[in-house]
Amino acid sequence: MIKKIKNLLFDSDFVAPVTILVMTAILILGFFLRSNDLYTWPRQGATFDEYAWTWQGINLIQKGVPESWSPHAVYTNVQYVTYQQTNFRLVKPYLEHPPVFGLVTGSFALLNGVKDMYSLSLESIRPLALLLGLFSVVMVYLLVKELYDKKTAFLSSLLFATIPTIVIGSRIVQNENFIIPFWLLALFFIFKYLKSGRARFRNMAAVICGFLALSKVPWIAAGFSIFLIFLFLKKYIDAVKFLGILVPIFLLFFVYGFYYDGGLFLSLWGLQLNRYDIGFTSIYSLFQKPYLVDRFYLDGWIYFGWFAFALLLKDVKKNLLIVLPILSYFLIFLAAIPDEPGHGWYRYPFYPFLIISIALFIRNYFSKNLILTFFFLVLVGTTLFQNTWGQVFGFSYILFRVLIIAWGFSLAPLFFSFRGVSKWTNFLNWGWIIIFVLLNIWSVMLYNEQ
Repeated sequence: MIKKIKNLLFDSDFVAPVTILVMTAILILGFFLRSNDLYTWPRQGATFDEYAWTWQGINLIQKGVPESWSPHAVYTNVQYVTYQQTNFRLVKPYLEHPPVFGLVTGSFALLNGVKDMYSLSLESIRPLALLLGLFSVVMVYLLVKELYDKKTAFLSSLLFATIPTIVIGSRIVQNENFIIPFWLLALFFIFKYLKSGRARFRNMAAVICGFLALSKVPWIAAGFSIFLIFLFLKKYIDAVKFLGILVPIFLLFFVYGFYYDGGLFLSLWGLQLNRYDIGFTSIYSLFQKPYLVDRFYLDGWIYFGWFAFALLLKDVKKNLLIVLPILSYFLIFLAAIPDEPGHGWYRYPFYPFLIISIALFIRNYFSKNLILTFFFLVLVGTTLFQNTWGQVFGFSYILFRVLIIAWGFSLAPLFFSFRGVSKWTNFLNWGWIIIFVLLNIWSVMLYNEQ
């Protein structure tokens, strides 16, 4: 049975109807996991940025002036209000972020029946997060299919549809959930350009990256990654033409800021460039503080993703459109993203590339490199059992040690040459992949913040 499933995923040549059927099943699963408890977990108040972005857009559309909540002292036009039993410090004009994502969320809320900023609820905006999450699953499939093959694309999208940190994090209306699908789309267009030479693909990618930078300044990472790709490939003219589209779009943020209040705008830039909680060791928060939103959630898939990414560095050119995006956002994260408590969404832009790295590890190394396979089983398996079995039944010494022995069996062919050892080890290893996907689903269904 395991062999048949493996052959289906990796060795079969899918025809279009089967491709559509499999992707439909993955999307239905992704929809089910994301829509379950969509308005409950993460709980209201895990981040009020969901309201900040939407209020910015609603007020821009209805009043022509950006207004939202902010804690920053540089604002002078301040009003204190209580809404849904929560105190907000409203500021006007709200200029610490560009307007595009606010306009997207605000437009969605208004189209979804919201009359003004004081009739907003999670029910009126989180469906947008659901749509963006499903769009991301589709874009993971399309990009990986173009870069590698259809079988790896299926696996990547299945993992992205089910891994708990990604599923639960994708339920919130955060700018990070906006960049993911559109960054992948821009990379998809760049691959199409490199393959065909048609300038419209390069130009569409530049426009997308420009508007991402108008959604949140750190999203310049998307354009920077493509700029690095052109430099790596020695396509200097393309790099200049790409920037020639992206930079003027991004500069509209300065026009926007100076239009409303130039002095305030410059003060906010000074604040953002000297953010609190940035230090020489703040990068270690990626590994020391596994925030999902505002609470820790240990997920071995994310940790192993960094190991899998390191394996891609053996052939940077082959994996260019995965390696350089991670590098570009890593540099932005290192230089500009503060180690703020409870801001787990800052990590989200890494995740599609880490999950693709894991899919490539499974495709190229799993059950072949036995030591790497063992570490994969342990890192991913222990957190999944902690978040499922451990949560429901409590810790069991017996189960824990049985699992270690079972995962240790993956090393057996290194030490024993008995007939059938490799066959049974391979069978069990692939069985664990299926179990892990099922445990992903169970983890998501069990998640709560009580």
